[in-house]
Amino acid sequence: MAINFLKAAEFLQEELQEFYRVLRRGNDSPAIRTAAERLRTAMNQIEPLAGDPGDAWKDLAPEQQWGYLRVLSHLGTADHELKGATKRTQL
Repeated sequence: MAINFLKAAEFLQEELQEFYRVLRRGNDSPAIRTAAERLRTAMNQIEPLAGDPGDAWKDLAPEQQWGYLRVLSHLGTADHELKGATKRTQL
């Protein structure tokens, strides 16, 4: 079964947006911890898809190639944001 990188990227982007919504609400540490855990779970689901596609890259449609790059970008952003949340709330 082929991986749909566009769907994976959308899923992770939605989880990031939800995390940001919680952060914008203020310094509610329990809510931030819950949102961080949800984002970590999403990352754990998507990370296995982010391995180097190797030769399969050339077989991906251009929109799937962009989806793959978005997945990598969102994973990096999520990792960065979770590190920041850990510092702010001592998660």
